Amino acid sequence: MMKIMRRLKLRQEAFANHRPVVISFLGDSVTHGCFEVFINEHGKIDSFCRAEKAYPYLLANELGKLFPNARPSVINAGVAGDNAVNGRKRLERDVLFASPDLVIVNFGLNDSANPDVEGGLKAYDQAMRGIFESVLASGAECMLVTPNFMCKYVSYHLADEKLISIAKAVAKVQNEGILKKYVECAKKAAKDMNIPVADAYSVWESLEKTGADTTKMLSNDINHPTEEMHRIFVNEIMRVLLEG
Repeated sequence: MMKIMRRLKLRQEAFANHRPVVISFLGDSVTHGCFEVFINEHGKIDSFCRAEKAYPYLLANELGKLFPNARPSVINAGVAGDNAVNGRKRLERDVLFASPDLVIVNFGLNDSANPDVEGGLKAYDQAMRGIFESVLASGAECMLVTPNFMCKYVSYHLADEKLISIAKAVAKVQNEGILKKYVECAKKAAKDMNIPVADAYSVWESLEKTGADTTKMLSNDINHPTEEMHRIFVNEIMRVLLEG
């Protein structure tokens, strides 16, 4: 069982004697809480953000059920459109400043869009290892969360040419196994550094094997999971937290 669970237990039993438990989430638009996308008045792609429906806050609620006197505080450092390289640059400013007890890291969707697959994988590997190293050096625990599937085809719901173009590119990355390479890269880095993995991607793989249409599980028909599918992240994180 991870140390954070013992800290939650201690605060639950004597909350006046222990500081609040803090969980920080470092990631992209999925972590941020972005769902549907649209073209705004400036002709640019924008998205509806409902952070309270995203997995960081759903996880806090789940832990709050177990520890009602010690519900953890959440720092959501997800940034739409971000990748691991930029995440590493803002790690201190956005995450470590708060001395979190646990840092949960989820990158890969935007990283995998790099047309230079091998160069992109190398930069991603270095960035993820750098994030893991800095988190552990701070004294916090760290956990890797693997990303969700992206679309496998262009949905008929998409009408705007910009969104259709993005969906085509994203489907190529998903179908050709490029995102899978990034997932395996992150998992190897985590294993090398003894960091636990909440493997949401493997759950999506299992759903696909059953014949499920995973593209229909995306709120924007491209790469943002629906509110219901955010539960996969929560379930996998809870599984890791409770392993003992």
